[in-house]
Amino acid sequence: MTLLILALFIFLRLMFYIVVFDVILSWLSLAWIRFRPQFIRDILDPIYSFIRKYIPTRFGAFDFTPIILIFWSEFLAYLILVNSPEVSQLLSQLTI
Repeated sequence: MTLLILALFIFLRLMFYIVVFDVILSWLSLAWIRFRPQFIRDILDPIYSFIRKYIPTRFGAFDFTPIILIFWSEFLAYLILVNSPEVSQLLSQLTI
């Protein structure tokens, strides 16, 4: 069970970095560079559409969906660390 929770924590951390990378790539469109890899599109578009279905995230030209996804992933990762001391201990052993 601990390994499953650890895998969920690692998934949430990876999701955080993928969303941040996607946001940075979206800023490049301001310089007329349109580049968004297919694997990022395949991972994030279903999650973004799920969030947009339940929460209005567009205010003018701004889309707050990545921010909501970052908050949720960080909140869930925090809950895992607080409620599972075994995962915290494993992570402390992994980091040098």
